[in-house]
Amino acid sequence: MTKQTKRQVVLHKLEALATATPYAPEAQAARAKAEQLKVHTVVVQVEPASERDLGKVEYGHYVVENGDTLVMTDSEGAPIKHHAIEARVKLLPDQTAGQVARGLVRKMHGTDPYTGFYCRLRYSNAGIV
Repeated sequence: MTKQTKRQVVLHKLEALATATPYAPEAQAARAKAEQLKVHTVVVQVEPASERDLGKVEYGHYVVENGDTLVMTDSEGAPIKHHAIEARVKLLPDQTAGQVARGLVRKMHGTDPYTGFYCRLRYSNAGIV
């Protein structure tokens, strides 16, 4: 038996409350809170496919806190840290959580498709006399 995280236990209780209560406002509030606690997943293509390479996709996980703050997490819902990218972002009114999460995953895993074994070498002309 695997041990459930606190997030999973609370989510389970909220879903049970939403289905068991006869009061519509209470059920709606429980569903809304459960939706906030759910860990969402996005799949992002970080390297395009070519004749020699199949390309690469990365998975990203996130939660939305207070309806306007996106937090990048691991698959269990624990916040992650990245050395160069801020993993907690306040959403603007015209942004969706999914699109911001995809952008963050792309930044976290690099966006330059011309890196790798088959990339063209670029030599500096600084050493030529």
